[in-house]
Order: sequence, then structure tokens, then C-alpha cells
Amino acid sequence: MFLDTLRFGRDAIKVFRRAGLHRNLRPQIAWELCRDLVKRRRGSLPFVHRNALAAPEAEAVVDKRGERRLSHRALEGRMNQLTWALDRLGIKKGDRVGVLLRNSIEYLEVQGAVTAVGAISVQIGSRLKGEEIAYILNNSGARVLFFDAQLAAEVEVALSAIKESRLDKDRCFAVGTCVGFSNYESLLAAEPSDAPLPLARTAVGGVMIYTSGTTGHAKGAERDFAKMGLRPIIHFLAQFPLGKNERHLVCCPLYHSAAPAFAMMIMMVGGTNILVEHFDPEAVLQLIAQERATSAMMVPTMYQRIVELPEATRKKYDCSQLRWLMSGAAPLSTELARRIESVFGPILYNFYGATETGLVAVALPGEHTARPGTIGRLIGGNQARLYDDLGKQVPVGAVGELYVKNDMMMDGYFRNQAASAAARRDGFISVGDLAYCDQDGYYYLADRKTDMVISGGVNIYPWEIEQRLVCHPSVADVAILGIPDREWGERLAAFVVLRPGTQATADELSNYVRAKLADYKRPREFHFLDELPRNPTGKVLKRELKDWLLQGRVA
Repeated sequence: MFLDTLRFGRDAIKVFRRAGLHRNLRPQIAWELCRDLVKRRRGSLPFVHRNALAAPEAEAVVDKRGERRLSHRALEGRMNQLTWALDRLGIKKGDRVGVLLRNSIEYLEVQGAVTAVGAISVQIGSRLKGEEIAYILNNSGARVLFFDAQLAAEVEVALSAIKESRLDKDRCFAVGTCVGFSNYESLLAAEPSDAPLPLARTAVGGVMIYTSGTTGHAKGAERDFAKMGLRPIIHFLAQFPLGKNERHLVCCPLYHSAAPAFAMMIMMVGGTNILVEHFDPEAVLQLIAQERATSAMMVPTMYQRIVELPEATRKKYDCSQLRWLMSGAAPLSTELARRIESVFGPILYNFYGATETGLVAVALPGEHTARPGTIGRLIGGNQARLYDDLGKQVPVGAVGELYVKNDMMMDGYFRNQAASAAARRDGFISVGDLAYCDQDGYYYLADRKTDMVISGGVNIYPWEIEQRLVCHPSVADVAILGIPDREWGERLAAFVVLRPGTQATADELSNYVRAKLADYKRPREFHFLDELPRNPTGKVLKRELKDWLLQGRVA
């Protein structure tokens, strides 16, 4: 314990000095910092408050490709307004607030204000359809919803499908203009900006992110900030050259777990978050050059699209000020790691983590290519175990199911005790990944225990898509699996058995899926078979299907 505390102190001082925070450490700020550490305050509002004291006019966030900019003081003012608004709406500690927004300043404001009043921020993917949104609102019991005005039609569908939630149209606020809903800016305008809500000084909230499930509906992974420790975060920050005046490009959706975690870290050190709403490889390079970004976190698919740009296109933009790049959320191939480093230099880091576990391991520049396939070594504050199917720990070099324990773990899956219990063993949590560890403490992913597909950094579970397709009148049987894809990592392939005497085209089935599910859940190719291969117990042999496809035995 003493050594862990000593290591934490050493890492904290390193991060503090690298970010130049010691230069602004006036008595009031030092007092605020110590009080936050003692009282274990979490969420982004305490960080924003300290930044507003230390450097009020410095940029906190850049949006709309530079068209919108907020200083630390302005961001704090808007967060203060929203905390008062939430209080007037009756939102209390432990209540849940739905957030259905694309990457924007408002997303960061809502996240900060929700946790400041002690509530739980329920992240909802902006690509989901109405019925998918309705399930999350129902399951979470969200009392208020903030949404992007462009998604109003899906919100209308969701509200019409809600049965149990206390949410109604009067408690849904649109960012942007749309008919029939209250406006976000009007909500803020009625509240004071110069004083934080008293409750916000002590309240600690949390976050809930819904992950797809193999047995049907998505599961809400709930994390209480009051229980979170800073050790993994501080040790993680100490691993890479987080510098003074950090300008970080937020490329991944903030409704995922990784992007808001990195945005929060940048707030911790008083840096600037540069938000990207829609990913376009050349536009991202242009934004890096224009805003003099010093860092970025992307999924492997995004890096793949950047390195495949023509060299002449890449050289049009000066990215020399980049100090570090982070890859995560999906497996990174060694070949791609080499290509990234050949373009940007030896500044690539690769982390492993999950919505349920938080940050677990990190590979430093050069380690991924020197040790092909590694996800690195454990971040401070993490423990890991590898179990076989009998529940015994496996020896060094042997593959087992990876279980993790740290201060960032989820409390469990909301209203799903069975799934929570299935994910735990001896106080550790697993998300179904199979891995092994070498003698030097480096971990390597071997496979996934479930059928989950990761396409472009997004987790997709086939069961939900299969259940949609079998509802089509021409479909008798179907299996969905992921197959290797150069750009996306994996793409969805559907193997379909049609009912006798019926017909259906690939386009027809694709549109059938798209009508009810998010676009990224739509299979990119369809293969029609007379029957699916199954074992004696009736389980579809998906590995056999994949082999048939790779061998060219399936049209």
C-alpha cells in the first residue's frame, strides 16, 4: 500500500509539472484542489472551475471547425446555468438524465452539469433508432432528455414507445431549433452564470453507458464517480507526454466511453478540447494543422483511413506539433501501427480498456511493433487474472479469459443482476476477451469469447440483428458474423436461408434492417444458403461459415 501511494504521488507530480499546472497554483486553487482530493469530488465541473480561476480567458473548447470557441470562464458560466436549470427541474442525486447529442460544446456542458448535481448521465448513441432509444430511456428511468434537434423525429418515435419512464415531451430539450420541443439555450438563459449551485460543491454523480448484449437488449454499465479512484488515471497520464497548453482532438463520439474519458483528462490539466462532429480523414488533418493540435485519440479504422490518403494529400497539412496519438476501442494490427508511425513518427500509444472496466493496459510507442499484437502492460491501480473454462488461473503464456479489477470498474449492469453476476469472478470483471501474458508482463488479446463484432471501433452483437432479420416474411434462418475488413477491422456478413417459395434481395434485407436498427448494424454483404451448419445441439457453427467464405465456397 505504501509503495502504491508513493507511486501515485510521483506520477501526480510528473503530470502536474508536465502540464505546467504548478505555475498557476495560487492559494485559492491549491485549496480547491486539496479539498476535491479529500472529498473525492469527481466530474468535470470542479476541473472547469479551477481552470476558470487559473486561466479564465484561455480556450477550453473549440467546436464547428473553429467557428465556436469557449474560454474556461465561459464554459464554467454555462455549466453553472445548467446546474441551476436541472435543480429547478427537480433533478436530484441519483436521478438519470438522457444525453442524445453529437459531439458538441453542449455535450460537455451537459455531462458536467448532470454529474455536478449528483445525477447519472445516460449516454445514448446518436445513430440509434427510435425504438432503440425508447428501450434505453425506459430501462434507465431517465427523467430529462437533452437531444440534437436533427434527431427530433427519432425522439418522437421513442416517446411514443415509452411505457414505464417518467419522461414526457415537456422534459425533452433540443440543442438547435425544432418544432414542438423546448430549446436548450432558452433553458440556460433563465439561470445565473456567475454562481454555481451550492449542491454542486459536494455532489458526486456518475455515468451509464449502454453496451450491446448477446441475449437481446443493450445493458447499462453504471459507474459511480464517488467510488472511482484517481490512481489509474494519474498513472495513465504519466505514461505519455501530456504537455502545457495541451490541445486535444476529440474524434470519437462522446457517447462512447473512451472519448469523454480523454476529454475529461484534458480538462483536468487545463487544456483545450477540439471537437470533431463527423470524421473525414483529410478534414481531420486540416483541423490538426489549423488548430495546432498536440494530441488525438482515434480508433484503428480512423487511422487506417488517414494513412491510406495519398501522400501528396497528407503532406499538405503540417502535423509536426503532434506530441502523442492514442489508439483504442478496437484491436490495432501491427501492420497498421507501423504505417501510423511511418507517417507521424514514434508517437503512437495503444490502450486496452472497456466500458465496464475503464483503463486497463497501455502499450508505449514502439512496443506494439516490437511485440506484435500487445496491448501493453497494466496501468497502475489495475489487477488482472486469466481464467480457464474451469475457473482456474492459467500459467504465463497460456490463453485465458481476462478478468480485471480496479477503481474504475462499473458497479454492475443496471437492472440486470444475472448479467452482472455472470461478468464477475472473485471481485474481478470480464467482458469476454481471451488473452495471454508473457514473462515481461505484456498482455496480448487472443480472441473474443462471445460473438461480438468490432467494426470501426463500435461494438456490435449479432443476436439483435439476427432477431430483426428473422422477422422478415421471406427469412427462415439467419446467422450474422464479423469477417476481416481492411478499413473497418471487421464488417458484418449475413448468411440467410429463405423460406421455400419466397424471394428476397440483399438490398431489400439491408433496408429492412436499416429501418429499425442503427446503420452500423446493417450487414454489408449477404450470402444465401440452403441451410446453416449446426452442431448436434442446434448451435450455428459460425466458424465453419467464416471458413467457407474465406475459402470461396460461399457465393
